[in-house]
Amino acid sequence: PFELLIIFFSSPAGFKCPVCSKFVSSDEVDLHLVMCLTKPRITYNEDVLTKDAGECAICLEELVQGDTIARLPCLCIYHKG
Repeated sequence: PFELLIIFFSSPAGFKCPVCSKFVSSDEVDLHLVMCLTKPRITYNEDVLTKDAGECAICLEELVQGDTIARLPCLCIYHKG
């Protein structure tokens, strides 16, 4: 299955990963695909709301302007704390 992905997304200098969209050099393709496909998909980013945004996906309290939030890969947001 990796061979098909590599052919579809490759160029002489490397390839664009279909999972994370990073450009990876040709000699790192195999390792990158294994790491990218097996790592947890949740990233703990951080942002501050610029306007009220409804309900927190975790604690169900209101998300209000100025709250520090994080975003899940599904784009749901929650209170960072």
